Amino acid sequence: MKFKILERKIFLPFTPKNLVLLIKNHWDDYGFKTMFSVDIFDNHGQQYSIGNIKIGFKDQDENTSTYKKIQNLFTDNIFDSLPPIFFSIGQDVDFYVNLYKLPYDIKENFLKSLNDIIYNIPLLETIQNERVFNTSLIRGIGTETIRTQFKRVLDGKSPLSDFKFYFIREEQDNIGSIKLQFNVYANSTPSTNIHAIIGRNGVGKTTLLNRMILAFINKSDNNEGFYQDSVALNQYKKIKDDYFSHLIAVSFSIFDPFTPNKEEFKNYSYIGLKASESELKGQETYFQNDFLEAFYECISFTAKKARWLRAIKNLESDNNFAEKNLGSLMTKTENEHDDEYKERIRESIHKLSSGHASVLLIITQLVAKVEEKTLVLIDEPEIHLHPPLLSAFIRTLSDLLDNRNGVAIIATHSPVVLQEIPKSCVLKIERTGKITEAFRPNIETFGENVGVLTREVFGLEVLNSGFYDLLTKKVETGKKYNEIIDEFKEQLGTEARILLKMLVRRRDAKD
Repeated sequence: MKFKILERKIFLPFTPKNLVLLIKNHWDDYGFKTMFSVDIFDNHGQQYSIGNIKIGFKDQDENTSTYKKIQNLFTDNIFDSLPPIFFSIGQDVDFYVNLYKLPYDIKENFLKSLNDIIYNIPLLETIQNERVFNTSLIRGIGTETIRTQFKRVLDGKSPLSDFKFYFIREEQDNIGSIKLQFNVYANSTPSTNIHAIIGRNGVGKTTLLNRMILAFINKSDNNEGFYQDSVALNQYKKIKDDYFSHLIAVSFSIFDPFTPNKEEFKNYSYIGLKASESELKGQETYFQNDFLEAFYECISFTAKKARWLRAIKNLESDNNFAEKNLGSLMTKTENEHDDEYKERIRESIHKLSSGHASVLLIITQLVAKVEEKTLVLIDEPEIHLHPPLLSAFIRTLSDLLDNRNGVAIIATHSPVVLQEIPKSCVLKIERTGKITEAFRPNIETFGENVGVLTREVFGLEVLNSGFYDLLTKKVETGKKYNEIIDEFKEQLGTEARILLKMLVRRRDAKD
């Protein structure tokens, strides 16, 4: 099989056979240009689009692109295999899924000829200190993803896996201990890859998420952190460092307590409005540095582009999203300059409501950042989002996590979130003084009525507030059901009328 590199995709006047086309991609990793898209043609001329690959070579610097190096070595840009100084790696799991589907001899030839790191893991030890490897080839890919997920897929194992883990917080001076259990089952219906922590204000939901972040970042020697079952009955052991490849903290609020990105934090990303512990990002900074960088990454990688378009399609269950035709942003017109293209993107975002813009910005960054075995922590996504948009966001997130074999834990007040997940994925937090406890709901939550879910979660708090409290006080005056209906001028909904009848009957029974 021959390999041919092309500067751009062109129409071929013949049907290639036993040929691999490496088509140059202009993606720039801080000066390094190493990426190509891969099309393989078998001996019958059948074409297979594999995805994106990055190829580097030893002692490479920013002045010499991989394309230029190969061009200088081979006449007509055609070769049988690359010299040992070169090394390569696919850019996501889909690349290796697509490779695995090929006939064995084609797959083996391809991997050997391009000195693929996943195929030859010992090669990793010899090039892991190369600048091009760290700056470009594995940008956005955790080293544990390389050693486990990519290798597993190339070996023919399923990219999806079950998760069973706990978060255990030890007792402290002002707060009690708590154990939270999370079970995720591959290919379950309904999906179990999103879990919710719900409860009234002040029970410590956001604090729990923050403790999870700190436990992941610090991996300290104390007993607080993530655990798995041990072989011994009723005992636990801390999860291994590669159990989750990446943690992403997401907040829709300007008051979130999460830790912004810092260089020393490995495999941790923050998506939100904080520039530092004490400073918020400006709107233009958020657009330029956060959204555009993530958006361009989604454009440049075949699989991420497909996932972004799929996410937008899922969000279009909300009519306002559907009307904006955001999928068209992925296509830069032939005569459109970079500045014009950027301005078109900016205008499209400015036309969105704050809720729709927040969802677009966050989903785009998640598509760019979520890799295999990522844990996503989200604090109160209901901020700025009306119920249909919140539901669309949860379904879109679940679909993305299913694609990437990831897990999300959401702290929320919203019963709309509970409607989208089964009760086995819901933890209701209650706190009395120092004691904090977690319970599963008594009822099934997936698809349940919002009013029923609200009463299940908040109980007496609901009955002591809002229209519940108002109707209770009216009944206490001794008036009859019809008299109270007349006093409200028939302006009572179905649930209010049912509640009113119940309260009147209960009062009359006591009399």
